Amino acid sequence: MDITFYINLLIFDRHMLQVEAQPRMPAPTQKNITVPEAVRQILTKNYPIYQCLKMKLTNFHSVAELIQPHVEQLTGRKPTINTLVVAIKRFSDTLEEMKSLDPVRAMENTRISLSNGIADVTVRAPRAEFPKILNELSEMSAGLGEFPHIFPLANSIKIILPSEDYELIKKKLRHLNIVAVQANVAKLSLYLPTNAWDTPGIASYITELLYRNGVNIIDAFLGHGDIIIVVNEPDGHAAYDALRREVAQKELHPEAIHRKS
Repeated sequence: MDITFYINLLIFDRHMLQVEAQPRMPAPTQKNITVPEAVRQILTKNYPIYQCLKMKLTNFHSVAELIQPHVEQLTGRKPTINTLVVAIKRFSDTLEEMKSLDPVRAMENTRISLSNGIADVTVRAPRAEFPKILNELSEMSAGLGEFPHIFPLANSIKIILPSEDYELIKKKLRHLNIVAVQANVAKLSLYLPTNAWDTPGIASYITELLYRNGVNIIDAFLGHGDIIIVVNEPDGHAAYDALRREVAQKELHPEAIHRKS
């Protein structure tokens, strides 16, 4: 699951906006929408521009030229570039006033554990059979060293457990339609502090951090307060180190994060 963010944080001129940050535009509407509201809708739905606005790395004039035809489409009238620059500036100012916890700050006090020698098992089955299969898996797991992670998905069930435990129950699973087994992968378990549970963007922040450190994610499961990430075993330590560095940086230098709070 590779996640690529097409964004250049240093050179954010008109050319880069057009090539790498083309906005995903809202569908045309017949409502009497104002220019500021049209600008807000367009910028909110475009992740690269939105993030650069938050970090004050945006050329307002270039953004205005880029979104002008789309604002005209939404409002039914063509605004001037100066009008758009004012609207973009006002929208950017509102981002500083947002009080929701930032994903960077949410990483403070996160507990992380790394487990190697993990098996990632995929069982294909109709949803109608899920209750029966889940009961069977629960009964099989009673005698294992630790209860496995079991995730019912749309058309399959994921089982994440130590490889030695999988060997113990493998024969009992033969009647199931096991379509994939990835042995000897690594599992990262992240336990977030309670004030980070409802933080918007925390999952994308973590996956983007791993991507930037060359870690390929095999599976990721998000719960209310914890995250399970499965990676190739050679990537396990790189992923753990990247996450630990991020947590340590926030814990050692909180003033850099809170100075605008």
